[in-house]
Order: sequence, then C-alpha cells, then structure tokens
Amino acid sequence: MEKLYEKTEANYFVHSVAKGLAVLTAFDSNSNLMSLGDLERKTGINKATVRRFALTLADMGYLTVTEDNKFKLNPKVLNLAAHYLESLNLPDIAHPILERISTAIKESTNLAVLDGSEIVYVVRVNAAKRIIGTNLRVGSRLPYYATSLGKALVAWLPLEERKAIWEQASIEAYTEHTITEFGLLETCLQACRKKGYAEGNDELEVGLRSIALPIFNKKGETVAAINISTNSKRTTEEKINDLFLPLLKDGAEEINTLVSMLG
Repeated sequence: MEKLYEKTEANYFVHSVAKGLAVLTAFDSNSNLMSLGDLERKTGINKATVRRFALTLADMGYLTVTEDNKFKLNPKVLNLAAHYLESLNLPDIAHPILERISTAIKESTNLAVLDGSEIVYVVRVNAAKRIIGTNLRVGSRLPYYATSLGKALVAWLPLEERKAIWEQASIEAYTEHTITEFGLLETCLQACRKKGYAEGNDELEVGLRSIALPIFNKKGETVAAINISTNSKRTTEEKINDLFLPLLKDGAEEINTLVSMLG
C-alpha cells in the first residue's frame, strides 16, 4: 500500500504539517472509521506519533473519537473545502463541469450572465464547429429573448424586472421563430418555470437548438445560466430529453451546490 506520508530532505519541509495532513487525508469512503492501527498502516507513521496527531485533530474539531477509541471525520473538515471554494469564482467552478458534459456529448456548452438585455458568455466549451459557434467566444453578447440562456436567466426574476429588461431591449426578428412580443415571451417563460429549464429552437438562427438551466446563489437569486447548444437537423428530440437534459441537470445541480458555498 502506498504510504500517505513520505519523508523528504528539503530544508523547507515541515514534517509535522505533512504528518498531520496525512492523518486527515487517510479517511475516505472505504475507510471512514479507523483505529490507531489502521491509521499507522495507511499513513506509514508509527502508532505513538499518529496517536498524537489524531488526538490533536480531534481537539481541534476535525476528527471525532468514538466510544471504542476509533476515529472518524468531523463535519468541520468541510470548512477547509469551503475556504478553497470561497477563493474561486463562478467560471472557475463551472468550466470543468461544462467541459465534462461537452466531452461526453460532443456538443458545445456555455455559461452566461445577464447584462441589461443581453447575455454575456463567460465560459464557452466549443466541442463542435457550427455556423454560429465559430463566432462565439467568452465576452460575446446575444439578445436575451432569442436564446435559451437568456430565458433561463430571466424566467425566475420578478415580473417587474422582466418587464424592465424587455423595455430596454432592441427587439429584432432574427428568424420567423423569434419571439418579438412580450406576452408571448411571458408564456414561454411560464413554461420554463414549470419545466425547470429553457429551450431555444430556431429563434436566433435556423437549425440552432439549445436547452438551458439557471444557476442560483445561496439566496435563491439567478446569477447565471448554463446550456448545451446543438443542431436540430442531427439531434433528435429524444436525444435532447434522454441524454442532454439529464447531464445538464446534473451539471447545474453540481454548480448550484458549489455556488451555495461561495462567500
């Protein structure tokens, strides 16, 4: 078994810190409750030393000592992850998740925020070259009312905010399917809230199909949206519902969980 603590001769190296972390990281899903002997075997640190570190971590609240003198992680260890997450921003969090989805389905994935009546791309994973895809990059802007991302960004806003955003937009029919009336958009947004996600179908460009989900902060406010974009000629409704949507929902849930931990 590979030992979690390996001695090094570097003059800066603080062995006590390394040993303490080795004890803390020894716990996992297969070893969630360990005796001192278990910790000794897994870390490679002798029992007397590992005992001091384990008891110190218990005194600090990172480990709990059970009645039979075994050790397990205490929820306080989550604070360590939380501090790391607080140092991140939304694009940092979302990018690997969107990249994973894009790799799985070989389609483009995106994260956008709302700026006035436009959406702004802040993460873009372009897995397939498309007519519109070749022109989009981080920082690109599109009209909110003609995109799935835009619908997902505004659908959960209060009505007065939705009205204000509509009034400041320059409404243009990009295709015959573009929504150009507020009442029709409201009907569409109501459907979005009912389903839990937004759709774009030939509204910005004929052949462009997409689905999007909102990202909420810890207050339940919409702060961003993620989507998958594809071509309606090669992607069936069944594939969107059975493959794309579950992956996007899982990704949104993962991002929402991480965002809720941000400071």
